[in-house]
Amino acid sequence: MPAPVTILIPNFNGEKFLEDCVTSALRQSLAPSEVLVVDDASTDRSPELAAQLGSRVLSLSHNHGFAHAVNSGVTDSSTEWVAIVNSDVVLADDWLAELLDSAQASNAAYACGPITRCEDVTIMDGSYDLLSRAACPWRAGSGFPIAEMRLPGGYWSPSFTALLIRRDVYLEAGSLDESFGSYLEDVDFGLRLHKRDCRGVFVPTALATHLGSATFGAWSARSTRLLSRNQLLLVARHYPDGWFRRFGRAVVAGQLLWGILALSQGVFPAWFAGKLDALRIWSEIRARSTPMDSSWLTSRLESGEREILAWQSQPPRDWYWRWYFRLAGSPGRD
Repeated sequence: MPAPVTILIPNFNGEKFLEDCVTSALRQSLAPSEVLVVDDASTDRSPELAAQLGSRVLSLSHNHGFAHAVNSGVTDSSTEWVAIVNSDVVLADDWLAELLDSAQASNAAYACGPITRCEDVTIMDGSYDLLSRAACPWRAGSGFPIAEMRLPGGYWSPSFTALLIRRDVYLEAGSLDESFGSYLEDVDFGLRLHKRDCRGVFVPTALATHLGSATFGAWSARSTRLLSRNQLLLVARHYPDGWFRRFGRAVVAGQLLWGILALSQGVFPAWFAGKLDALRIWSEIRARSTPMDSSWLTSRLESGEREILAWQSQPPRDWYWRWYFRLAGSPGRD
């Protein structure tokens, strides 16, 4: 009997890699009720390919970004659980079984596992997300050997690269914020899950591999602009009134360092444009948001930063975080 799970795959022009993703979803040892590809107005043959492979295709008339595609798919589904999987991800055969068993056994609202890099499956692409005071997240374990995988110690946010979540929890938490479009919408959603005291489980044995930045390309102008904008949207949406007194030093340090990183990649204009985009809609986002309690948010962000520090205490160290903590101060001592 199929599991009460819809495997939902958002897709935009994914013809080059969609076959591997859909095939891995269809060959799960614990069969899902269906595999649903939500096509975000692709202009290639990926919708036809998805249907030929045996998935159901929900075709959207316009491209509104990842968040809208996921929301549309979750609304269209009817199963108890939804597994959201990026179109450039390949799932291990027991991925769904491992996550569902662990989630049900621990009465968790969601579950995810480590994700390795496609070019070297011994190296982690990441796992769960840790958010800094600067509103710049880090995918825990990125660049580290999979053998060094560790369980989250405090606050963490599930990555929507490959995630299993109860459908009712997803809808009650308010779905993904479509103003983010693509990138960091899952970090925003993770904060809202924790605010509702929804708990998840991290399952080290639930493996997947990720091509990474397959839709827009690594350090493309478009992805950089969206990331740059959405970092500030996290602040506008969640940081409390008077946030600059408590978090200003860290936000300025983290954002400027990220700008230096963009400059090194030749996409500084896109970084700057993203900041301007955020400032243009800042008041609108702020007006329709309910900021977090200052002490609650501080404890979560400092918890995430302590874990980032623990990871970064050993090679391969990331220069960004080394300089960030020098400029922003250690968590709890800013």
